Amino acid sequence: MKKKSSVILILFIIFTAGLFIQRLFFARPEAAPAVKKRGIEKTAVKVERVKRQDLDFTLSYVGGLKAKDEALVFSRAGGKLKEYLFNEGDRVDKGQVIALVDRDETGLTYELAKADAPISGIVGRTFLDRGQAVIAQSTALAMIVDMDNMVMVLNIPEPDISYIKKGLEAHLKTDAYADEDFKGEITKVSQVLDPQTRSLPIEITVPNPGHRLKSGMFAKINILAGKRANALVIAQDALVKEDSLNYVYTAEDSIAKKIRVKPGIRQDSKIEILEGLEENQKVIVFGHQGLKDGAQVSVIE
Repeated sequence: MKKKSSVILILFIIFTAGLFIQRLFFARPEAAPAVKKRGIEKTAVKVERVKRQDLDFTLSYVGGLKAKDEALVFSRAGGKLKEYLFNEGDRVDKGQVIALVDRDETGLTYELAKADAPISGIVGRTFLDRGQAVIAQSTALAMIVDMDNMVMVLNIPEPDISYIKKGLEAHLKTDAYADEDFKGEITKVSQVLDPQTRSLPIEITVPNPGHRLKSGMFAKINILAGKRANALVIAQDALVKEDSLNYVYTAEDSIAKKIRVKPGIRQDSKIEILEGLEENQKVIVFGHQGLKDGAQVSVIE
């Protein structure tokens, strides 16, 4: 009986071991959990349509203003400044005596030397205090300025020279009068380029009624170099520059397409496109930084 029980126990152990081995080596592996595929990311972009518009061809520069005519006052004799006969802001005529100089030589008596105005205008500045030394024909006593007209001297870079000519209209803006536009015109155009800068010196004259513009003011000036009627126009923000070439990205059917373009004239935030685009195409004006050709985009209206 004991022998029979032992045999049954051994058979049970063998059967159990068999089941374990079968599970270990022959059981079907469980299916891997499903991985949800991530959707394709789209870049959010803002677009504007290419349109036709009349443009003013404007060249913009910055520079300093000065009175059209400025002249320094000198004394023909040396000594010490006795006194000024006019104050800053006073109007004087050519030849009027501006200041008196005491020759102040020991043991000798001289008539006071006279320093007169070389041009008519306004006493812009006086430079000395009473009693200061004056060297004949060397020490400037005052500056006379004709402020009825102001001028700005500009050096035009070589690529812009073909657009510049005498008589072109110019508009000037200053920080002092931020909301006002001062109108002038090109009155001088040099016939020789500066060999150092490869630029062309020109002079713009701006009428100055009321003498509100002052010598030394910093100003921005826009020269109206022409007009372009019915030009193909995009926002300047759409333009992308790479390796000295110009591109834009269009957005059609949620796909960005990189297109090389040839820009023309600019006006404010608009730029003319001469080649590469057609009217009503959608060009990306925001979100194109780092964008790749063929990328999927989501257009924000």
